[in-house]
Amino acid sequence: MIRVDPTSPIPLYRQIVDQVRRLIAMGALEPGDRLPTVRELAVKARVNRNTAARAVRQLESDGIVRTRVGQGTFVARTGSKLDRETRDARLDGLIDRLLVEAHSLAVPHEELGWRLSRRIDEFRLGREDAGPEPPKTGDDGEEKA
Repeated sequence: MIRVDPTSPIPLYRQIVDQVRRLIAMGALEPGDRLPTVRELAVKARVNRNTAARAVRQLESDGIVRTRVGQGTFVARTGSKLDRETRDARLDGLIDRLLVEAHSLAVPHEELGWRLSRRIDEFRLGREDAGPEPPKTGDDGEEKA
């Protein structure tokens, strides 16, 4: 399921990280699901084992996956371990990049609102097709009603 583009300016390990994050966001990978071993991931993505290992380390560092010695690497049951301030700063940075890119493409900022709404709707539909949404949790990680 993971494909990398060796001609892309995005580092191979980052492409793997981004694709795993997307699979989780879309519901194709759920909390508790086991990821392939580093060796299997390297073979499937056609990358060096060190590249696959770097991607897994990055996912672990971001709190996306957990590795249990002798058992494997699993999608984490909790969300990102980033504190709210760091999470907000990261999200604001991504939004700023979108604004700069939109400007360079001469896309009016007014157009971004409806485009974002459309993509959110498409994302939700894709998640619904992939399966049920995980339970919602609060800032403390506790499940909400």
